[in-house]
Amino acid sequence: MARYAVGDIQGCFDPLRRLLDRVGFDPATDQLWSVGDLVNRGPQSLECLRFFRDLGTSARVVLGNHDLHLLAVAAGIRKLKRSDTLQPILDAYDAAELLGWVAQQPLFYREADYVLVHAGVPPQWTIDQTERLAAEVAAVLASSQRETYLRGMYGDEPVIWSDALQGPKRWRVITNYLTRMRFCAADGTLDLTH
Repeated sequence: MARYAVGDIQGCFDPLRRLLDRVGFDPATDQLWSVGDLVNRGPQSLECLRFFRDLGTSARVVLGNHDLHLLAVAAGIRKLKRSDTLQPILDAYDAAELLGWVAQQPLFYREADYVLVHAGVPPQWTIDQTERLAAEVAAVLASSQRETYLRGMYGDEPVIWSDALQGPKRWRVITNYLTRMRFCAADGTLDLTH
């Protein structure tokens, strides 16, 4: 079995299909791991979601910031940005099913010696701790607190992890590390301005 990991597909379904054809991807024997951001920017976000959903156990998906943004837009918490290409998903006959599927995807996946996240893991967290904290956010996304989470998800503060954090601030910093981190200091302080 081959495992292929691809990140930031962002609605570029035709190039993804060409890439998978080139490597001979076979969903009957192989796995396709998505490192988040299945949607937005490209013209075929709807096709990307349907493709990964339909792969079933042949796919492993973690959420990226654009996937979370889709959930916030669908919930009416955020408005579409001019550059967003999410409207076809929102208008699709199977939108509710697709959005439910997205909301069930984790922010962290672990298999044997491999871990999968969209952005990064702060140096202070162990892999076990990262898995627990990502599961905490995933549980909130799958619960009646989803709207509270999505409303509190946007923002750059706090910039560093503390075990004392609670509620939306806690969920936001976990989300920012796993889905938005590009740089962080040795002490785990996030730099989200670059």
